Parts: sequence; structure tokens; C-alpha cells
Amino acid sequence: MPIDLSWTCESGAQISRWHITESIDALSQKYKELGGDWAKIVELGGHVRHKLAARILIGQAFPNHSIVYGSDGKPLLSPFSAHINHSHAGDYAILAVHPRHAMGIDIEETRPQLHKIYPRFCNDKEQEWLGPNPSILHLLLIWSAKESLYKAIGKKKTDFKAHLLVYPFDVKNKGFFEAEIILPDLHKICKIYYQCWETYVAVWTCLG
Repeated sequence: MPIDLSWTCESGAQISRWHITESIDALSQKYKELGGDWAKIVELGGHVRHKLAARILIGQAFPNHSIVYGSDGKPLLSPFSAHINHSHAGDYAILAVHPRHAMGIDIEETRPQLHKIYPRFCNDKEQEWLGPNPSILHLLLIWSAKESLYKAIGKKKTDFKAHLLVYPFDVKNKGFFEAEIILPDLHKICKIYYQCWETYVAVWTCLG
């Protein structure tokens, strides 16, 4: 499974993207070669191809480590050597790594239904600057940004509308915009990095 794209952003995060072209059989063999337990993957249920790909990319980046999950569901390296987060969609898997700060990353494929449901995750301030006819890319990036923040924060009660505010931005092929976390114990403005290609977006942030 070759690295499709790899880069380091100014926050110090290392991002690696894989284009998944292998069959489940080929991925399972690679996973076994890395010392992975196929039975545990099967126990996780659906999307086996995605889950195998995510674990392979982590195993390649961090040999001699295992993955455990905290009480908030966040993936953790054991032994700890860096903060990680991963995501997958369609034919892609992506990994974010930071040596010091909690990370959140999300990859999404274009979903036209966002035009119908965006009031569920966009608050009044966001809907005001989006206007009456927001682009699907704006909506997809906002959703993915909030998903990334949610994963980085690691608090299950974080509400996308009440606790996360995305500031206005213009959509480009890649870049960054800002978002505000508004929680009783965490009030912070974060940079949200993104990249768009084909019918996909990848969005990531760190709480540094």
C-alpha cells in the first residue's frame, strides 16, 4: 500500500495519505506481516478493508507499537511515542501524527445530502456567513472541521453547533481557516488545515 501523499504542516503535524487499491486478502496478509491480529479486525464488524488499511498505515509508521483506545474512544499508541489520529473514506486512508499535541483528522467524500441537513451542525453565526445557498464544499469542510475538532478534544458531549464555531473562509484546493472551541474547560481558537482532491476533502487540526 504505497503512500499517496505525505507532508508536514507548520503546526508540526505529519500527514500521510494512502490510496487503497489492494483487496481485503492482500491487506490482511500485509496486516499479519506487521504482527496484527486478524481476529480483532473481524470482531470490529463492517468496513474491514478500511480498518485494515488504517491499522497498516499506523503499523508501518510505528513498528513495535500496538493500538489501544482510551475511554473517549481515541486511538493511542502503546508504548506512547506520539499523538495519532486516523480516518478513512472511499478508497483512501489517512494518518495524522504529532509529537506533542492531540490531533484530529477527518477524510470525507462529497455528500449532496449535506444541503438538507447542514442546519443540524451549523449554528446561526455560520449560517449567516454561509448565506442562503452554501456550496457543498463549504459544508463538507465545515462538517469535517468539526469532526476533526471533536476527535482532537475527545469529549463525547462536545456539541457541533453549541461548542464549535467555524469562522468565514474562502474555499481553495488547500489551505487553512480558523475555528473556535467554546467549552467550559477549553476555550481556544484553532487552525484547521485542509486539502481537496477529486471528490474528497481531508481536514486536520491539533490542540497545540
